[in-house]
Amino acid sequence: MQSLPPILRLIHPLPTLLNAAVAAGLTLVAGGSGTRAALAALTMVGIHASIGALNDLLDERSDQGRTEKPLAMGELHPRTVRTIIAVSATIGFGAASLLGTDCLQIAVAGATLGYLYDAGVKRTWLSFLPFALGVALIPLFAWSAAGAVIAPAILLLSLAAIPGGSALALQNGLADYQLDRAAGTHGIVVRIGQRTTLALATLLHAIAFAFVLFGTAASALSLALGATLAAGGLIVSAGGEAHRRRRGWELSACGLALYAAGVALSTSA
Repeated sequence: MQSLPPILRLIHPLPTLLNAAVAAGLTLVAGGSGTRAALAALTMVGIHASIGALNDLLDERSDQGRTEKPLAMGELHPRTVRTIIAVSATIGFGAASLLGTDCLQIAVAGATLGYLYDAGVKRTWLSFLPFALGVALIPLFAWSAAGAVIAPAILLLSLAAIPGGSALALQNGLADYQLDRAAGTHGIVVRIGQRTTLALATLLHAIAFAFVLFGTAASALSLALGATLAAGGLIVSAGGEAHRRRRGWELSACGLALYAAGVALSTSA
């Protein structure tokens, strides 16, 4: 990660690109054209980049000393970051508007959740909620981008994404536990402690899996692979240094993406 250019590190590339890939893939599976899938991906990249950059801009002081934060390390000027936020948001909302009113409304809702998190929700008991609800919007956005009727299984997938996204948010918080505690960012992970957080994340992953297993016709292979990745991510999140724990939530996120792919493919078959 440290080898990436500062601007790429600023926009949190892995989760941004993962969300874009999932949105584009689901749009294609739902019957959307390549152009609409590309616009869905561009929406996600633009909005998530603006959220990530705004987070680092607002936390410039508390991030001092964090080598993975290019703004705090003086590698980028605040003016540059503000420009990136404006340009990224314009690109994201512009792409969403080309997909239609429904997509634009969902994109605005997702962006609002992210900006609220940046603005202070991350310091409260509800720090997990914007992430969870944002993840839940992705299947709805993709189906709307394809111009397809949202099937009951897709609604259930979005519902399953709430506990699944909550678990990912908790795992992400575990990676930054020591740094957040030192900076006074008292989100839910700092408040309830690492052991309780890990247990709660495990329970939430199990709930998400149960929703998909019993509520949809997703293939056994996608469920098995997804569950393996989600469980592996929990194991990685349980110990080690911060950079290793970050790989944990990213691994679990790939597991949830496989659930989504399995449900989408079974729905469109």
